[in-house]
Amino acid sequence: MADKVKIGFVGAGKIFAEYVEGCRGFRTLEIAAVADLDRERAVEQAGRFGIPKALAVDELLVDPEISIVVNLTVPLVHAEVSLAILQAGKHVYSEKPLAVSRDEGFRVLRTAEAAGLRVGCAPDT
Repeated sequence: MADKVKIGFVGAGKIFAEYVEGCRGFRTLEIAAVADLDRERAVEQAGRFGIPKALAVDELLVDPEISIVVNLTVPLVHAEVSLAILQAGKHVYSEKPLAVSRDEGFRVLRTAEAAGLRVGCAPDT
């Protein structure tokens, strides 16, 4: 099998554990890092789930090993964080909603398209 794609998480709050367990079901993914505005929460979650790196958000965005970043921040900043991820040259998968406005959502999609990157978003349940 080809090398696994390394992913990182931004946001280690309530839904983080569900995403970690879900991602572990994909043989092609390797969880490489977790970042949170609360560094201690990132350290705690990294230890709890055996994730090798607990980083600050800016450190995760420049980590050359990480190709995809899962955005688990609060909805109000989904677009802002997703844009930062894309501007760092990484693909993004966001918890719903992609953005809080249509204009923000289209800005994320246009930024990804211009950079040749992909965007995914959890379905609305």
